[in-house]
Order: sequence, then C-alpha cells, then structure tokens
Amino acid sequence: MTNFPRPRRAFLLLAACASVAVVAKTVDTRYPWLWAYLADRLSPRPSEASAGPRHILFTFVDHFEPRDQATMDRWMRAYPTMARRHRDADGRLPQHTWFWYFKDSDEAQTLSFLQQLAQLAYQGFGEVELHSHPQRQTEPAFLEHMRRRLLLSRRTGALLTAEPEPRMVFGFIHGLWSLDNSRGGAICGLNNELILLKQLGCYADFTHPSWGRMHPRIVNRLYYATDDPTRPKSYDTGTVLQAGGQVVGDLLIFEGPSVVRWRGLRPVYDHGDVTMEDLPLPERVDGWVDAGIHVQGRPEWVFVKVFTHGAIASDEEAVLGSWRHRLHTYLEARYNDGVDYVLHYVTAREAYNIAKAAEAGHGGDPNAYRDFLIPPYVNRRFVASAPFEVIAMDEQRWTVWFLAEPGRRVEVRLRLPAVRVEGDARKVSVRSEDSESLISFELVEDGLVEFMPRALGPQKEARLRTSELGVPHAQ
Repeated sequence: MTNFPRPRRAFLLLAACASVAVVAKTVDTRYPWLWAYLADRLSPRPSEASAGPRHILFTFVDHFEPRDQATMDRWMRAYPTMARRHRDADGRLPQHTWFWYFKDSDEAQTLSFLQQLAQLAYQGFGEVELHSHPQRQTEPAFLEHMRRRLLLSRRTGALLTAEPEPRMVFGFIHGLWSLDNSRGGAICGLNNELILLKQLGCYADFTHPSWGRMHPRIVNRLYYATDDPTRPKSYDTGTVLQAGGQVVGDLLIFEGPSVVRWRGLRPVYDHGDVTMEDLPLPERVDGWVDAGIHVQGRPEWVFVKVFTHGAIASDEEAVLGSWRHRLHTYLEARYNDGVDYVLHYVTAREAYNIAKAAEAGHGGDPNAYRDFLIPPYVNRRFVASAPFEVIAMDEQRWTVWFLAEPGRRVEVRLRLPAVRVEGDARKVSVRSEDSESLISFELVEDGLVEFMPRALGPQKEARLRTSELGVPHAQ
C-alpha cells in the first residue's frame, strides 16, 4: 500500500469529500425526489394488512393543447373507436381526463373545442379539467386569467357540478410543471399559487411527477401541501394522506408514479409519460402498479396516474391508436382477474373522490365512491349546441339559461328518458329513447328554458316519441 505524506492524505480526503458534496448537490438540484425514492426502494415496505384483491385505479390525464379543428376531428373519431373495445370491472369505458389549454384559440373556437369535449364526456369517455401556462403573472392577472377560463368551461357544462346548487370546482395541471413558481418568474411568477388555486375552487393538483428540479421531494405519494407565499415550490414537502386523517394545508398534490427501471446497464427514469418514444409497454405498466401509490392505511387501493400531451399528432398511435389499445388490453388481462386484482378506470375527479373516501375510513369496493364528495359535472348529463349557464338542476326541474340570440336553433341532449320543455322556447321537438332525450327548439326572448321529466306511458311510448310543440313563454 502506498504511504502518502500526511498533508497529501489530508488533501486527498478533502478532495474526495468535496467531490462527493458536488455530486450530492447536483443530484439534489436535478433529482430532488431521488433520495426519497431510494429510501423507499431500499427500506422494507411497512406492512399494511389488507384482505381481498388489490384495486387498481387507473387514471389517464392529458395536458391537452389542440390548435386546430383537425386535432379535434382526430379525437372525436379515434378515441370512441378505441375506447369502446374496452371495459373495466365495473363495465366502465377507459376514462380520459382532458386538462384543457387552447393557447391560440379565440373565444369562439375555445367554446367550440370545449363543446366537442363535452360530447365525449356525455358519451361516457371522460371529463374535462383545467390546464394553464401562466407566465410572469401578477396575482390579479392570474385570477382574471383563471376566472375567464372557468367561465368558458362552465358554459359547456364542464367544471360545474350537476346538483341542485351547482358548484364550480376543478382539478389543475400547471404547464411546464412550474407549479408555485418552481421554475422562476419567467414561467410562473406566483409564490402563492396554491392558495390562489384553492380560493378559485381547485380540489387537487395533478401536475406531478415531472422530470427535473420541479419534482417535489415527496415521491409516489398523495399529500397535502401548505403554501408559503414568501418562497416558491411550497409543495416540495407536505403531509401524506392517510385513512382516518384530516385535511392539512392548502392543496392536495395527486402524484403519479415515479419509477427507475433499467435499460441494459443504464438507469431510465419513468414518470408516466405516454408517447411514441415512451410506449406504454407491459414492463412500464407493472412498474407503475408496483409503485403502490395509495392512501396510508388503505394499501389495497392503488392509484396509477399516467399522462400525455394528446394533441401532438406524432403520438396518435400511442394515445389514440394501436398502442393505447394494447395498454388497455394488458391492464384488463393482467390486473382484472377478480381474485388478485380488480381494475377501475377513473377520471381525475373520481380518483380524488376515492382517495378522500379512503381518508374518511371507507373500504371495500372503491367503485362505490366515484362521486363521494364531488358529483359528476353537468356535461356528463347535459350538453347543448349553444353556450349556457345552469341555474338549477334537480330531479324535478333543470333550469338553463342559453347565451344565444333569439331565433337560434338549439340542440340538447340530456339524461332523462322523457321530458317536457317550458320557457323561452318554441317549435320544440323531443325524441326520447332509453335513458336520454334529444331535444331541438328555437330560442325566444331571454333564453331561459326549463326541462322537466315527463312520465312515460305503459309501453314507454314505444321508447321513441317525437312531438312538435309550441311552448309559450313562462310567466
């Protein structure tokens, strides 16, 4: 063994320590989640006893940014074709959650895109949430930006709960993963964004995981973050969601899986992005499930949230075509045998509801808790060809104000098997079949229209009824 002089040994030791410190600092800056991930993987997993199968709650969220009608046409055509080939244990179609951001659209085009997404939501394919790219924004500008987008959403039945006193609520994804100013003012600018989102009605943030320093230090968890308005990235730490626990902080951070897998001798980071470069291969799906994201104390309910940028045409086969079909085929074959696994396709809203049900101490079949705290949005039950505001919605009467000029013909679909129409409508045509009604009418005066259930005849009126009515203006 070589004997170095004492001063040189001291120098080498200091140099080695400095090198380790530099590496540690680099890792901490570029991969802040890695320490927690390694601790999870290298430590024995805490034993949380559970009886029965593991329920896999699969959520597909989309940073959805279409820029032209051709993109929307592709979605309206391809997604139903793909999704109708699949069902989960509850008989549900694959549920897609479109977090919308239409950068280059004017108001008319934005409403048109949202109305088309509303049609997909009404047909049972998913739900619409909110995605934003605030840059160098002040608090007043951000609030105005968000409120405008919330207003446009609700005029198509998105982000508005279908209940007697409708509420505006939403899930959120921050563009470029820069939630709470985590990448600096040029991309966000708000150190109090978590507080502002909560004030606006945000029930949870679905931005993470991400691929860099924006990732929280907490990994593979559902947790509450408390905002510190004096500094960025307040979501870096928080309180993990647990059965029997309470709400702590400002906003629930709903993470998807972070997984390190090996490609030969090279480690590869997988944060659930589905593209043609990162195809949803079976080994990836297994890794997402194995991450085991759950509410502490309810380990048999496993949340798997993956994401994409679904408006990118080059990724069509991964998101809408053959590879998406293979993803669901594998999920249904591997994780839906009813003995070891039960598969549930859930929207972001439903995933939140189920997580909150677990927090409240509920167990058993999570399918029972899809609407636990937040009811379905209006566009799951009602869609129209004109923008509208829902005034009230209950079992006896749906009151809707249509924001269009008198004389315009409006087409409506709603989930009532038979209906009569009153109010500012004339030349009304109603066709009812099974559990829904298709209605066409011409607006008059202020556009305030009421829809009420009509009792079906003994033979359900042959399940199909068409009538031409002249409906007077309600006094």
